[in-house]
Amino acid sequence: MLRNTLAVLAVLALTATSRAALLLSVAAAPTNPVNGPAGYTTHTVTVTDTDATEKIVGFDFVGNGSKGFFGPMNQVNPAGAATVFNDNNSFFAFTSNTPDQDSQFQVKSTDGIPINAAEAANKLQAAFNYTGTALTTAGPVWSFAHIAMPNTGAVVTFNGTFTVRNAQGVERLEPIAGQLPVPEPATLSLLGLAMVGGVGLARRRS
Repeated sequence: MLRNTLAVLAVLALTATSRAALLLSVAAAPTNPVNGPAGYTTHTVTVTDTDATEKIVGFDFVGNGSKGFFGPMNQVNPAGAATVFNDNNSFFAFTSNTPDQDSQFQVKSTDGIPINAAEAANKLQAAFNYTGTALTTAGPVWSFAHIAMPNTGAVVTFNGTFTVRNAQGVERLEPIAGQLPVPEPATLSLLGLAMVGGVGLARRRS
């Protein structure tokens, strides 16, 4: 978990150090292959506000259409019906599927339906905001999505924004972007060295 968290921090656009930052962590586990896809991994994505007095009260992974999760993702369609992101997950039982086989945003159905939800084998998009009394269930930590994707070198990219509310009730938007699976720290280090080498080469030529 620590390796994944550090790697995500290295590739994400985080908030300025002058205020609380949103940190993303990813927990990966083999997807249940019973009556589902073999050779898949489910990545559970959690966002954490470093200021425990704040609440993460919404997200936008739709935007102008450019936001969302994009890449090869498994979708479960029980009984041939199209699923929605706020599925309670209880309906998977009668199809012998399990929730980890379905790429989805994790939003309680009692909290409302995500806005402009759109899911397919290669995209996952929606926006959601807590409203009214449901705000009491919001907090600084939110496991907001899990993505089931093949292990065969597949990459899923994502970008979106979170709405954060501070203790005074003032809200702000925080952008986040990255990819799954999380790049290895060694790969990130090599990329950093390549960038430094490129700068040196440019200076010698000038």
